[in-house]
Amino acid sequence: MNLEGIVVCVLVQKIKEALLGGRIVKIAMPTRSSLLLQVRKGRETIPLLSDFGGPSPLLYLPEVMPENPDSPPSFCMLLRKQLEDGRITKISQLGLDRVIKIEIDTLGAARQIVTKTLIFELTGRNGNVIFAENDIIIDALRHVGRNMSSFRLILPGREYLPPPPQTGLSIVEACPATIINLLSEQVAANCLDGLIACTTGIGKFTALQLLRQSGINPAAEVLSEEEKTALAGAIASLQQLIRQHVEGSRPVYGIVTKQNRMNTASLSRPLLEPSDRLSCICFPSLNDALIAAATLVPLQTSERELLQKTISAMLARTEKKAAALARDLIEAEDAESYKVKADTLMANIYKLEKGLSSCILANIYTDEELSIELSELHTPVENAQLYYRRYNKFKRAVNEIKKQLAETEDALTYQKSLEASLQTADKKSELAEIKQELVEAGLLPESKKGRRSHTLEKSQPLELTLASGTVMLIGKNNVQNDRVTFVLGKPQDTWFHAKNIPGSHVILKTALREPLTDEMLVAARLAAFFSKARDSSNVPVDFTSRRFVRKPSGAKPGFVIYTNQKTLYVTPDKDEAAVLLNQR
Repeated sequence: MNLEGIVVCVLVQKIKEALLGGRIVKIAMPTRSSLLLQVRKGRETIPLLSDFGGPSPLLYLPEVMPENPDSPPSFCMLLRKQLEDGRITKISQLGLDRVIKIEIDTLGAARQIVTKTLIFELTGRNGNVIFAENDIIIDALRHVGRNMSSFRLILPGREYLPPPPQTGLSIVEACPATIINLLSEQVAANCLDGLIACTTGIGKFTALQLLRQSGINPAAEVLSEEEKTALAGAIASLQQLIRQHVEGSRPVYGIVTKQNRMNTASLSRPLLEPSDRLSCICFPSLNDALIAAATLVPLQTSERELLQKTISAMLARTEKKAAALARDLIEAEDAESYKVKADTLMANIYKLEKGLSSCILANIYTDEELSIELSELHTPVENAQLYYRRYNKFKRAVNEIKKQLAETEDALTYQKSLEASLQTADKKSELAEIKQELVEAGLLPESKKGRRSHTLEKSQPLELTLASGTVMLIGKNNVQNDRVTFVLGKPQDTWFHAKNIPGSHVILKTALREPLTDEMLVAARLAAFFSKARDSSNVPVDFTSRRFVRKPSGAKPGFVIYTNQKTLYVTPDKDEAAVLLNQR
């Protein structure tokens, strides 16, 4: 369960109300990834359970006490020795981050009060419980060494460093108008990413909810004045709602996935769309929602969903890499500007002295004013040399970046073809072939049972017979595409494929010298239907004689090049496809 900072803010307040001033009477670890504190406050003993065993950490007040093992782990024994009988004096949140600190006063030597801290980092898979004194780590639930993190070490004796701080304005305290102004100045791909980047305390879910409440397209790059006003109002309403949650008890909404996992908790009733594939459950309080999240039994994920998740994550990484390389290429191709600055500095070196942070000189090539940033620590000649080095570096980098970008774009095309194959796969053998293809491409680790996949029966491409007796073959994944085109297809057959769109190879076999126009249109519509453009209209579909299609040496499955093609523009017909498929 991914808790956002604003939800943790409410959680801290509820834990304060329940435990602040209480005395820890018992500590246990029901599992090696969970910690249970029993706190005596007044006449009542209140449990606080943290669980780091699932995909997301949880911290809540359980209604049913878990069973404890006979022999506690060493971390549990250490906490018992150091914290039992200690009094909770402070509970706080680190900014709006998902980090909660519980300060505990204990009696030390000579009966002096010593304050020790339990730090609960509810940060996804990297969640942890850290025990510290004066910001020095005594021990932790999970140790983090140099081989796991280069940013910070979680080891006994080390200084405690919190997770990297978030940048942006507090969504709880900042003026909505100030947030909108910062959003307008933010450089981001869209307003959804911009809103997340310029604020702290919310993630993608709440940011998307704020935009939906304001009637704003999350993909929009620029907001109108009306949209800015609406978004400022939505943020103000959220701030008021957070205050109401902190001051009293209000319903909380658990967002549950199709796999029966609670994805997150929302402080307001969310606006969900069918494409979200989520459902909403209302709970009387945040603690009730957290208890439900801990007790939900996830449904077993199907093979298709696992493959879809793998391919989607892979596509996201490759698209991010391609975007970064494109930015690097723009900067590298601007290398000439560094040479101009260096030459201009050298031509005016007598006018400059060490200690300048910038200067404005006449460009020696155009005679226009040129603003040049300088390092105060270097002499003018050294600054010129720095610009020459950047020029030479970027000139060398252009070809390498272009090469990497081309390879990344090829990988992106191939991964999109896998996604299109998964879209049309409806048999176990077809899913098995896609999985095996991912393994062979090094995109998925081979399981211990991986060798068995080689013995699976090969899936067969679709074979349709039209009223005239003409046969049509359709590949539904990359392996089938190669088989349809180069094994079952003959040189005189007609080959179809959606233009520049991942999808199926279609072969039209006819006994006539030329295929009929109606049959050509049917084949083109099916090629469009069995592609990523199945829900589009006016889809371009290339067709050519099979003899003009070839596979480059070493090419990935399903990749071909072709010539002598012509293009048909068709609209996929789902009803027509269903009728033809039922006639098989």
